Amino acid sequence: MSFPLTQKYRLKKSSEFDLLFKNISSVSTPLMSLYYKKSKNNNVKIGFSVGKKTHKLAVNRNKIKRLMREVFRINASKYISHTLSYNIAVIYTGAEIPSFQELESSMKSLLLSFKNKVLS
Repeated sequence: MSFPLTQKYRLKKSSEFDLLFKNISSVSTPLMSLYYKKSKNNNVKIGFSVGKKTHKLAVNRNKIKRLMREVFRINASKYISHTLSYNIAVIYTGAEIPSFQELESSMKSLLLSFKNKVLS
């Protein structure tokens, strides 16, 4: 079963991202960083971001975000329970447009690290 990424489960407003980046915890890989914070909602909300300084064209940023969302949607149900209440931001820090396989391996290691930190 895949993880839903409907509007209910997305961080979209800049104010939500700002609240997330105060007193946060994080895990990182060479391609991505995952920032998380306990929330008051009863579900997981996630947002994806790609820096403008490293990827100047919006087409490239949007492509990377689409790939990240798809990789997360496919793999998240193995690592994240729907009963958790966290706000999560995944930020792509690589300099080039990645392949699906590169993103998938990086996302799996991020989600596994997140799972280990949250459950410990």
